[in-house]
Amino acid sequence: MQNPALSSLNTNLTFVINRLTTLRLVIASLLLGFVIYLELNHFYPELVTWLTLAGYLPLIVIGLIQKRKGLTANQLALHLLFETQLITLFLYFTGGASNPLISYFLVLIVIAAYNLSKTWVWFIASACIIDYSLLTQFYLPIESSMPGHHLAGSSSTGGGFIYWHLAGMWLTFVISAIALSLLIPALMEASIKRRQQLIELREKQLKNEQLIGIATLAAGTAHEMGTPLMTMEMILNDSLEHGITLSKEDGELLHQQVTLCRQSLQRLALAGRNIHTKNDYNNASQWLTTLLHRWRLSQPRAIWANNGFEETANIPKSPLLDQALLNLLDNAAQAGSQTIELSSKVIDKQWYFTIHQPDPLAANDLKKDHLFASDKEHGIGLGLYLSNASIEQFNGQVHLSANKDGSTTCVINLPCRETNK
Repeated sequence: MQNPALSSLNTNLTFVINRLTTLRLVIASLLLGFVIYLELNHFYPELVTWLTLAGYLPLIVIGLIQKRKGLTANQLALHLLFETQLITLFLYFTGGASNPLISYFLVLIVIAAYNLSKTWVWFIASACIIDYSLLTQFYLPIESSMPGHHLAGSSSTGGGFIYWHLAGMWLTFVISAIALSLLIPALMEASIKRRQQLIELREKQLKNEQLIGIATLAAGTAHEMGTPLMTMEMILNDSLEHGITLSKEDGELLHQQVTLCRQSLQRLALAGRNIHTKNDYNNASQWLTTLLHRWRLSQPRAIWANNGFEETANIPKSPLLDQALLNLLDNAAQAGSQTIELSSKVIDKQWYFTIHQPDPLAANDLKKDHLFASDKEHGIGLGLYLSNASIEQFNGQVHLSANKDGSTTCVINLPCRETNK
Protein backbone atom coordinates (compact mmCIF):
# COMPACT_ATOMS: atom_id res chain seq x y z
CA MET A 1 0.00 0.00 0.00
CA GLN A 2 1.35 3.40 -0.93
CA ASN A 3 2.36 5.76 1.79
CA PRO A 4 -0.17 8.65 1.90
CA ALA A 5 2.73 11.01 2.46
CA LEU A 6 4.17 10.03 -0.92
CA SER A 7 2.12 12.46 -2.97
CA SER A 8 3.14 15.42 -0.81
CA LEU A 9 6.81 14.39 -0.82
CA ASN A 10 7.24 13.93 -4.56
CA THR A 11 8.06 17.59 -4.94
CA ASN A 12 10.97 17.14 -2.50
CA LEU A 13 12.63 14.28 -4.38
CA THR A 14 14.81 16.66 -6.36
CA PHE A 15 16.04 18.12 -3.07
CA VAL A 16 16.62 14.56 -1.79
CA ILE A 17 18.71 13.49 -4.79
CA ASN A 18 20.72 16.68 -4.43
CA ARG A 19 21.57 15.91 -0.81
CA LEU A 20 22.06 12.21 -1.58
CA THR A 21 24.58 13.06 -4.29
CA THR A 22 26.51 15.21 -1.82
CA LEU A 23 26.40 12.38 0.72
CA ARG A 24 27.72 9.95 -1.88
CA LEU A 25 30.68 12.21 -2.54
CA VAL A 26 31.46 12.08 1.18
CA ILE A 27 30.99 8.29 1.40
CA ALA A 28 33.11 7.68 -1.71
CA SER A 29 35.84 9.84 -0.17
CA LEU A 30 35.66 7.83 3.07
CA LEU A 31 35.84 4.53 1.19
CA LEU A 32 38.78 5.77 -0.82
CA GLY A 33 40.52 6.92 2.36
CA PHE A 34 39.82 3.52 3.93
CA VAL A 35 41.37 1.66 0.99
CA ILE A 36 44.41 3.95 1.03
CA TYR A 37 44.75 3.28 4.77
CA LEU A 38 44.78 -0.46 4.06
CA GLU A 39 47.43 0.03 1.40
CA LEU A 40 49.61 1.97 3.82
CA ASN A 41 49.26 -0.87 6.36
CA HIS A 42 50.51 -3.44 3.84
CA PHE A 43 47.12 -4.93 3.07
CA TYR A 44 46.48 -4.78 -0.65
CA PRO A 45 42.79 -5.01 -1.61
CA GLU A 46 41.62 -6.96 -4.61
CA LEU A 47 41.29 -5.16 -7.94
CA VAL A 48 37.53 -5.69 -7.65
CA THR A 49 37.57 -3.43 -4.60
CA TRP A 50 38.84 -0.56 -6.69
CA LEU A 51 36.30 -1.31 -9.42
CA THR A 52 33.52 -1.35 -6.82
CA LEU A 53 34.68 1.98 -5.49
CA ALA A 54 34.67 3.31 -9.05
CA GLY A 55 30.98 2.30 -9.24
CA TYR A 56 30.17 5.41 -7.22
CA LEU A 57 31.23 7.58 -10.14
CA PRO A 58 28.21 6.79 -12.40
CA LEU A 59 25.91 7.08 -9.35
CA ILE A 60 27.19 10.59 -8.68
CA VAL A 61 26.99 11.59 -12.37
CA ILE A 62 23.43 10.28 -12.73
CA GLY A 63 22.48 12.07 -9.51
CA LEU A 64 23.81 15.37 -10.88
CA ILE A 65 21.82 14.88 -14.10
CA GLN A 66 18.58 13.95 -12.34
CA LYS A 67 18.99 16.85 -9.95
CA ARG A 68 18.27 19.11 -12.92
CA LYS A 69 15.66 16.98 -14.70
CA GLY A 70 13.95 15.64 -11.57
CA LEU A 71 13.25 12.03 -10.68
CA THR A 72 10.40 9.78 -9.55
CA ALA A 73 10.06 7.75 -6.37
CA ASN A 74 10.79 4.53 -8.29
CA GLN A 75 14.01 6.00 -9.65
CA LEU A 76 15.08 7.01 -6.14
CA ALA A 77 14.34 3.45 -4.96
CA LEU A 78 16.54 2.04 -7.73
CA HIS A 79 19.29 4.45 -6.70
CA LEU A 80 19.18 3.17 -3.13
CA LEU A 81 19.03 -0.50 -4.16
CA PHE A 82 22.01 -0.12 -6.48
CA GLU A 83 24.01 1.67 -3.78
CA THR A 84 23.09 -1.05 -1.29
CA GLN A 85 24.55 -3.74 -3.50
CA LEU A 86 27.56 -1.59 -4.30
CA ILE A 87 28.33 -1.15 -0.59
CA THR A 88 27.76 -4.89 -0.02
CA LEU A 89 30.28 -5.80 -2.73
CA PHE A 90 32.82 -3.34 -1.31
CA LEU A 91 32.35 -4.69 2.22
CA TYR A 92 32.78 -8.27 1.00
CA PHE A 93 36.36 -7.49 -0.01
CA THR A 94 37.11 -5.33 3.06
CA GLY A 95 36.22 -7.37 6.14
CA GLY A 96 32.48 -7.96 5.78
CA ALA A 97 30.35 -7.28 8.87
CA SER A 98 33.44 -6.37 10.90
CA ASN A 99 33.89 -3.26 8.76
CA PRO A 100 32.32 -0.34 10.69
CA LEU A 101 31.19 1.24 7.41
CA ILE A 102 28.43 -1.36 7.30
CA SER A 103 26.34 0.96 9.49
CA TYR A 104 25.78 3.06 6.34
CA PHE A 105 22.97 0.61 5.55
CA LEU A 106 20.90 2.36 8.22
CA VAL A 107 21.35 5.70 6.48
CA LEU A 108 19.95 4.24 3.25
CA ILE A 109 16.97 2.78 5.15
CA VAL A 110 16.23 6.17 6.75
CA ILE A 111 16.34 7.92 3.34
CA ALA A 112 13.96 5.31 1.95
CA ALA A 113 11.59 5.54 4.93
CA TYR A 114 11.25 9.31 4.59
CA ASN A 115 10.70 9.43 0.85
CA LEU A 116 9.29 6.14 -0.48
CA SER A 117 6.19 4.01 -0.15
CA LYS A 118 5.99 1.28 2.48
CA THR A 119 6.53 -1.40 -0.16
CA TRP A 120 9.84 0.10 -1.24
CA VAL A 121 10.89 0.75 2.36
CA TRP A 122 10.42 -2.90 3.33
CA PHE A 123 12.08 -4.08 0.11
CA ILE A 124 15.19 -1.96 0.73
CA ALA A 125 15.27 -2.81 4.46
CA SER A 126 15.01 -6.53 3.64
CA ALA A 127 17.84 -6.22 1.11
CA CYS A 128 20.03 -4.52 3.73
CA ILE A 129 19.25 -7.18 6.36
CA ILE A 130 19.98 -10.03 3.92
CA ASP A 131 23.22 -8.40 2.75
CA TYR A 132 24.32 -7.76 6.34
CA SER A 133 23.54 -11.39 7.28
CA LEU A 134 25.53 -12.74 4.32
CA LEU A 135 28.47 -10.49 5.14
CA THR A 136 28.70 -12.03 8.62
CA GLN A 137 29.45 -15.39 6.98
CA PHE A 138 31.02 -14.63 3.62
CA TYR A 139 33.79 -12.05 3.30
CA LEU A 140 37.49 -11.60 2.79
CA PRO A 141 39.12 -10.76 6.15
CA ILE A 142 41.36 -7.74 6.56
CA GLU A 143 44.69 -8.59 8.15
CA SER A 144 47.45 -6.18 8.94
CA SER A 145 51.09 -7.21 8.63
CA MET A 146 51.74 -5.79 12.07
CA PRO A 147 52.57 -8.64 14.48
CA GLY A 148 49.68 -9.83 16.59
CA HIS A 149 47.14 -7.39 15.02
CA HIS A 150 44.13 -8.81 13.25
CA LEU A 151 41.07 -6.85 12.25
CA ALA A 152 39.11 -9.94 11.30
CA GLY A 153 39.51 -13.68 11.19
CA SER A 154 41.57 -13.71 14.40
CA SER A 155 42.41 -17.13 15.89
CA SER A 156 43.51 -15.75 19.25
CA THR A 157 41.74 -16.48 22.51
CA GLY A 158 39.64 -13.37 21.96
CA GLY A 159 37.98 -14.94 18.94
CA GLY A 160 34.90 -15.95 20.93
CA PHE A 161 34.40 -12.42 22.18
CA ILE A 162 34.77 -11.05 18.66
CA TYR A 163 32.18 -13.55 17.42
CA TRP A 164 29.64 -12.49 20.01
CA HIS A 165 30.43 -8.86 19.34
CA LEU A 166 29.73 -9.32 15.63
CA ALA A 167 26.57 -11.29 16.42
CA GLY A 168 25.42 -8.45 18.68
CA MET A 169 26.15 -5.90 15.95
CA TRP A 170 24.07 -7.94 13.49
CA LEU A 171 21.14 -8.25 15.91
CA THR A 172 21.28 -4.53 16.69
CA PHE A 173 21.25 -3.74 13.00
CA VAL A 174 18.25 -5.99 12.30
CA ILE A 175 16.27 -4.45 15.16
CA SER A 176 17.22 -0.93 14.08
CA ALA A 177 16.29 -1.59 10.46
CA ILE A 178 12.87 -3.00 11.39
CA ALA A 179 12.21 -0.18 13.88
CA LEU A 180 13.11 2.50 11.36
CA SER A 181 10.99 0.86 8.67
CA LEU A 182 7.99 0.84 11.02
CA LEU A 183 8.45 4.05 12.95
CA ILE A 184 9.46 6.64 10.36
CA PRO A 185 6.60 5.98 7.85
CA ALA A 186 4.13 6.02 10.76
CA LEU A 187 5.52 9.33 11.99
CA MET A 188 5.37 10.73 8.47
CA GLU A 189 1.73 9.67 8.10
CA ALA A 190 0.81 11.20 11.45
CA SER A 191 2.61 14.43 10.57
CA ILE A 192 0.87 14.66 7.20
CA LYS A 193 -2.52 13.97 8.79
CA ARG A 194 -1.99 16.66 11.42
CA ARG A 195 -0.96 19.11 8.72
CA GLN A 196 -4.04 18.27 6.67
CA GLN A 197 -6.28 18.64 9.71
CA LEU A 198 -4.82 22.07 10.45
CA ILE A 199 -5.35 23.11 6.83
CA GLU A 200 -8.94 21.83 6.91
CA LEU A 201 -9.63 23.64 10.19
CA ARG A 202 -8.19 26.85 8.78
CA GLU A 203 -10.29 26.54 5.62
CA LYS A 204 -13.38 25.78 7.71
CA GLN A 205 -12.75 28.82 9.89
CA LEU A 206 -12.35 31.05 6.84
CA LYS A 207 -15.57 29.67 5.35
CA ASN A 208 -17.41 30.27 8.61
CA GLU A 209 -16.13 33.84 8.75
CA GLN A 210 -17.25 34.42 5.18
CA LEU A 211 -20.66 32.92 5.89
CA ILE A 212 -21.09 35.11 8.97
CA GLY A 213 -20.05 38.11 6.91
CA ILE A 214 -22.46 37.35 4.11
CA ALA A 215 -25.25 36.65 6.61
CA THR A 216 -24.61 39.98 8.34
CA LEU A 217 -24.62 41.87 5.07
CA ALA A 218 -27.70 40.05 3.85
CA ALA A 219 -29.60 40.76 7.07
CA GLY A 220 -28.58 44.41 6.95
CA THR A 221 -29.50 44.74 3.29
CA ALA A 222 -32.93 43.24 3.94
CA HIS A 223 -33.40 45.71 6.79
CA GLU A 224 -32.29 48.64 4.63
CA MET A 225 -34.73 47.67 1.90
CA GLY A 226 -37.62 47.30 4.35
CA THR A 227 -38.24 51.03 4.80
CA PRO A 228 -38.11 51.95 1.08
CA LEU A 229 -40.43 49.08 0.19
CA MET A 230 -42.87 50.11 2.92
CA THR A 231 -42.80 53.70 1.67
CA MET A 232 -43.51 52.60 -1.90
CA GLU A 233 -46.31 50.35 -0.71
CA MET A 234 -47.99 53.21 1.19
CA ILE A 235 -47.78 55.57 -1.78
CA LEU A 236 -49.14 52.99 -4.19
CA ASN A 237 -51.97 51.98 -1.83
CA ASP A 238 -53.01 55.62 -1.35
CA SER A 239 -53.05 56.25 -5.10
CA LEU A 240 -55.08 53.10 -5.79
CA GLU A 241 -57.60 53.76 -3.00
CA HIS A 242 -58.28 57.33 -4.06
CA GLY A 243 -58.01 56.66 -7.75
CA ILE A 244 -55.53 59.41 -8.37
CA THR A 245 -52.40 59.48 -10.40
CA LEU A 246 -49.05 59.89 -8.72
CA SER A 247 -47.85 63.42 -8.17
CA LYS A 248 -44.42 64.52 -9.29
CA GLU A 249 -43.20 64.51 -5.69
CA ASP A 250 -44.49 60.97 -5.11
CA GLY A 251 -42.92 59.81 -8.39
CA GLU A 252 -39.57 61.26 -7.38
CA LEU A 253 -39.87 59.65 -3.95
CA LEU A 254 -40.64 56.27 -5.50
CA HIS A 255 -37.68 56.65 -7.84
CA GLN A 256 -35.44 57.54 -4.90
CA GLN A 257 -36.61 54.51 -2.91
CA VAL A 258 -36.11 52.16 -5.89
CA THR A 259 -32.59 53.55 -6.34
CA LEU A 260 -31.91 52.95 -2.66
CA CYS A 261 -33.03 49.32 -2.96
CA ARG A 262 -30.89 48.82 -6.05
CA GLN A 263 -27.84 50.27 -4.32
CA SER A 264 -28.38 48.00 -1.32
CA LEU A 265 -28.52 44.95 -3.56
CA GLN A 266 -25.41 46.05 -5.46
CA ARG A 267 -23.52 46.46 -2.19
CA LEU A 268 -24.57 42.97 -1.16
CA ALA A 269 -23.49 41.49 -4.51
CA LEU A 270 -20.05 43.12 -4.34
CA ALA A 271 -19.47 42.75 -0.61
CA GLY A 272 -18.25 39.14 -0.80
CA ARG A 273 -15.17 40.28 -2.68
CA ASN A 274 -14.25 42.91 -0.11
CA ILE A 275 -15.31 41.37 3.19
CA HIS A 276 -11.77 41.23 4.57
CA THR A 277 -9.72 44.28 3.64
CA LYS A 278 -7.79 44.52 6.89
CA ASN A 279 -4.88 46.29 5.22
CA ASP A 280 -7.07 49.31 4.37
CA TYR A 281 -8.11 51.91 6.93
CA ASN A 282 -10.78 54.59 7.19
CA ASN A 283 -10.68 57.80 9.16
CA ALA A 284 -13.18 57.03 11.92
CA SER A 285 -14.82 60.46 11.95
CA GLN A 286 -15.30 60.58 8.16
CA TRP A 287 -16.49 56.98 8.16
CA LEU A 288 -19.14 57.74 10.81
CA THR A 289 -20.34 60.81 8.94
CA THR A 290 -20.77 58.87 5.70
CA LEU A 291 -22.40 55.93 7.44
CA LEU A 292 -24.86 58.13 9.35
CA HIS A 293 -25.91 59.76 6.09
CA ARG A 294 -26.50 56.31 4.63
CA TRP A 295 -28.42 55.31 7.77
CA ARG A 296 -30.69 58.34 7.45
CA LEU A 297 -31.84 57.13 4.03
CA SER A 298 -33.05 53.85 5.52
CA GLN A 299 -34.26 55.37 8.82
CA PRO A 300 -35.67 58.81 7.92
CA ARG A 301 -37.23 59.27 11.37
CA ALA A 302 -34.06 58.42 13.32
CA ILE A 303 -32.47 61.32 15.17
CA TRP A 304 -29.14 61.50 16.95
CA ALA A 305 -26.85 63.95 18.68
CA ASN A 306 -23.15 64.12 17.93
CA ASN A 307 -21.37 64.44 21.25
CA GLY A 308 -17.95 64.50 19.63
CA PHE A 309 -16.12 62.18 17.25
CA GLU A 310 -12.42 61.44 17.59
CA GLU A 311 -10.77 62.75 14.42
CA THR A 312 -7.31 61.16 14.74
CA ALA A 313 -8.34 57.50 14.68
CA ASN A 314 -8.11 55.21 11.65
CA ILE A 315 -10.00 51.91 11.81
CA PRO A 316 -10.06 48.88 9.45
CA LYS A 317 -12.09 49.31 6.29
CA SER A 318 -14.64 46.59 5.62
CA PRO A 319 -18.32 46.32 4.59
CA LEU A 320 -18.72 43.99 7.58
CA LEU A 321 -18.01 46.87 9.96
CA ASP A 322 -20.33 49.13 7.96
CA GLN A 323 -23.22 46.71 8.30
CA ALA A 324 -22.45 45.87 11.91
CA LEU A 325 -22.65 49.54 12.94
CA LEU A 326 -25.85 50.07 10.92
CA ASN A 327 -27.44 47.12 12.71
CA LEU A 328 -26.44 48.53 16.11
CA LEU A 329 -27.81 51.96 15.20
CA ASP A 330 -31.08 50.35 14.07
CA ASN A 331 -31.36 48.49 17.36
CA ALA A 332 -30.80 51.71 19.30
CA ALA A 333 -33.41 53.57 17.25
CA GLN A 334 -35.97 50.82 17.73
CA ALA A 335 -35.28 50.49 21.46
CA GLY A 336 -36.60 53.97 22.30
CA SER A 337 -38.04 57.17 20.91
CA GLN A 338 -35.56 59.70 22.29
CA THR A 339 -32.56 61.23 20.54
CA ILE A 340 -29.65 58.79 20.30
CA GLU A 341 -26.40 60.13 21.72
CA LEU A 342 -23.25 59.23 19.78
CA SER A 343 -19.63 59.78 20.74
CA SER A 344 -16.19 58.31 20.11
CA LYS A 345 -12.75 58.46 21.71
CA VAL A 346 -9.35 56.72 21.60
CA ILE A 347 -7.73 55.07 24.63
CA ASP A 348 -4.49 53.05 24.37
CA LYS A 349 -4.78 52.55 20.60
CA GLN A 350 -8.36 51.37 20.96
CA TRP A 351 -11.22 53.26 19.30
CA TYR A 352 -14.38 53.37 21.40
CA PHE A 353 -17.71 54.30 19.84
CA THR A 354 -20.67 54.76 22.20
CA ILE A 355 -24.36 54.55 21.21
CA HIS A 356 -26.55 55.68 24.10
CA GLN A 357 -30.36 55.45 24.03
CA PRO A 358 -31.60 57.57 26.99
CA ASP A 359 -35.20 56.35 26.77
CA PRO A 360 -36.08 54.91 30.23
CA LEU A 361 -38.06 52.11 28.54
CA ALA A 362 -35.17 51.04 26.29
CA ALA A 363 -33.90 48.36 28.66
CA ASN A 364 -37.34 46.74 28.92
CA ASP A 365 -37.68 46.82 25.17
CA LEU A 366 -34.27 45.19 24.87
CA LYS A 367 -35.20 42.26 27.14
CA LYS A 368 -38.59 41.87 25.50
CA ASP A 369 -37.49 41.88 21.89
CA HIS A 370 -34.22 39.95 22.06
CA LEU A 371 -34.48 36.23 22.75
CA PHE A 372 -31.00 35.86 24.17
CA ALA A 373 -30.76 39.13 26.07
CA SER A 374 -28.86 38.53 29.28
CA ASP A 375 -29.34 39.90 32.77
CA LYS A 376 -25.57 40.35 32.95
CA GLU A 377 -24.07 43.80 32.69
CA HIS A 378 -22.77 43.12 29.19
CA GLY A 379 -25.46 40.79 27.85
CA ILE A 380 -25.72 40.46 24.08
CA GLY A 381 -29.01 39.64 22.34
CA LEU A 382 -29.72 37.50 19.33
CA GLY A 383 -30.29 40.55 17.13
CA LEU A 384 -26.72 41.68 17.86
CA TYR A 385 -25.06 38.30 17.39
CA LEU A 386 -24.01 38.80 13.76
CA SER A 387 -22.79 42.34 14.41
CA ASN A 388 -20.70 41.15 17.33
CA ALA A 389 -19.28 38.24 15.29
CA SER A 390 -18.28 40.63 12.49
CA ILE A 391 -16.55 43.08 14.83
CA GLU A 392 -14.71 40.23 16.58
CA GLN A 393 -13.13 39.29 13.25
CA PHE A 394 -11.25 42.59 13.45
CA ASN A 395 -10.19 41.97 17.08
CA GLY A 396 -12.94 44.23 18.36
CA GLN A 397 -15.76 43.82 20.88
CA VAL A 398 -19.34 44.92 21.46
CA HIS A 399 -20.62 45.66 24.98
CA LEU A 400 -24.36 46.19 25.43
CA SER A 401 -25.61 47.16 28.86
CA ALA A 402 -28.96 48.03 30.43
CA ASN A 403 -28.49 50.97 32.79
CA LYS A 404 -30.22 51.48 36.14
CA ASP A 405 -32.29 54.40 34.80
CA GLY A 406 -33.72 52.16 32.06
CA SER A 407 -31.53 53.49 29.26
CA THR A 408 -29.19 51.36 27.19
CA THR A 409 -25.57 51.86 26.19
CA CYS A 410 -23.74 50.05 23.42
CA VAL A 411 -19.96 50.45 23.25
CA ILE A 412 -17.91 49.24 20.28
CA ASN A 413 -14.14 49.07 20.57
CA LEU A 414 -11.74 48.38 17.70
CA PRO A 415 -7.96 48.50 17.33
CA CYS A 416 -7.00 51.71 15.55
CA ARG A 417 -4.14 53.68 14.17
CA GLU A 418 -3.75 57.23 15.38
CA THR A 419 -2.77 60.00 12.98
CA ASN A 420 -1.77 63.56 13.61
CA LYS A 421 -4.46 66.16 13.16
